[in-house]
Amino acid sequence: MAGLKLQTKSADKILYGIKFPWDDKATLIQMLGLQAASSTTNTRASSAVNLKQGVLHTSGSRSETFVVDSYWTIGDKIHDGIKRAVVQDAAVGIWRMDFNEATLDANGQIVSVPAEFGMAKPNGLPETEAVNNLLHANITYNIDGNTQDGVLNVAELDPQLLADGLKMFDFAHNTDIGGDTTTTPTTGTTTTTTGK
Repeated sequence: MAGLKLQTKSADKILYGIKFPWDDKATLIQMLGLQAASSTTNTRASSAVNLKQGVLHTSGSRSETFVVDSYWTIGDKIHDGIKRAVVQDAAVGIWRMDFNEATLDANGQIVSVPAEFGMAKPNGLPETEAVNNLLHANITYNIDGNTQDGVLNVAELDPQLLADGLKMFDFAHNTDIGGDTTTTPTTGTTTTTTGK
């Protein structure tokens, strides 16, 4: 095994995105989850044919699933969208993005990211009763057909996906935290607005 270089990836940089079929075409891809229970599973069906001298095994079609820990707050778009998809038996668009292999510009900013895409039907929407925890559920998304490999531009992603997903693990500068405080000279009042 001399000279063999093992490549590892950071699971923190693999994010899942979602878009619903009733969304506007211009709607950006939103974050579905930060982590997966088993990520993607890619299995092939098999069947056995009994012959006189033994059993012949044949391979069938492939079946793919994404098993994602999906996060939301009650009443938000992701929760309501998944619930509607389950009720209507509708397929949603799912992307598995690997930011370990993202393309960067000269300033180190992400330009594009490789992704797998598939139309999938969620297997259900468990209503979790979280105690001092995030509202989330481990949902299996059954892919219709097979996933396709491609590349997403950052402009296609909801900025909050990068902020909540990747920047959770980034170093912050002083300008990344805090709000903007301005003083009005005539009244002497101070107005505070939220920051980034």
